[in-house]
Amino acid sequence: MKAIGTIIILSILTSVVNAEEHQIPTAPQEYLDMQNPIQQSEIDEQFLKRVGRLYKRKCSKCHGKKGDGKGYHAESIEIKPAAFSNHGYMISRKDGQLFWIMLNGSEGTEMVPVGPDSDVGLSEEKLWELVTYIRHEFTK
Repeated sequence: MKAIGTIIILSILTSVVNAEEHQIPTAPQEYLDMQNPIQQSEIDEQFLKRVGRLYKRKCSKCHGKKGDGKGYHAESIEIKPAAFSNHGYMISRKDGQLFWIMLNGSEGTEMVPVGPDSDVGLSEEKLWELVTYIRHEFTK
């Protein structure tokens, strides 16, 4: 019985270490240099409501309604989703980095590609809208 308990504990510790070691991949420079095409003047209440519904459908199950990484699906994920609302998280991320991760997913995690060529099939315009929404709603 002790052996089973030891195996379970070691398994848990290994998964925690693996999750802590995960580094978010950096986008290629061409993406880091991209400028978000959504203008500040486009970000009004209607935009935020519309894109907020998209975020809720496509992102909140993992990243949480408040962008805290605590969506209802996050509990079962080994490498936890990014918490956009953590102090400083969004400040240190370029829009092109966020766009690239949505477009390509994040290898080794459950973040799958959601762009035009993926099963989800969001347009590049929708990806930029999500980047804008996430930055607007969760930057502290």
